Amino acid sequence: MPEQLSTLYKLMTMYTLSRVDFALTNSQIANVFLDLGYTNYFNVQYTLGELVSSNLVQEEIYPDYRYYLLTEEGHKTLDALRSSLAPSIRSDIDEYLRANRLEFREALATRSEYYRTTEGDFAVRCRVMEHASALIDLTLTVPNETQARIVSKEWKEKSQDVYAYVMRTLTQPDHIDSLLEKDEDASEESS
Repeated sequence: MPEQLSTLYKLMTMYTLSRVDFALTNSQIANVFLDLGYTNYFNVQYTLGELVSSNLVQEEIYPDYRYYLLTEEGHKTLDALRSSLAPSIRSDIDEYLRANRLEFREALATRSEYYRTTEGDFAVRCRVMEHASALIDLTLTVPNETQARIVSKEWKEKSQDVYAYVMRTLTQPDHIDSLLEKDEDASEESS
């Protein structure tokens, strides 16, 4: 790939990552370029690899996805070179991200990964994220990889139901009232 095109793709990728407040998956970044007709899948993969190896983009690897975030160094580089990126390209990317923002965010909000524990079974970490914070972060231990895969897959489908159940169960009015009474009694005793 010619150096000038390589630099352009890097700037476009960094600009794309700078325009969202959450990580993007490999396929989401590729879709921006492919849907806008700027380049092909292989050039996107090469560009991401170059950006990661030069520490301009951080890559987080999970079993089902690779997530990408712009590093502080990436932000500085983009700020210095932003004017090199044509306004029409920036506008295309902004419009694309605006049109797909909700879909991108929903795809990234629910995360799951599994790994073998030192005891030989599998732990499945299930999270629902909002920005960089976890709304729920739950780790379940299962006896084998097949069950770990099933839990991971089902989490993506049923995480909202699980979250709603947990919140409803832990914040039932009767339960809260009794906790508040105990808290008030303890405060009065310590005064």
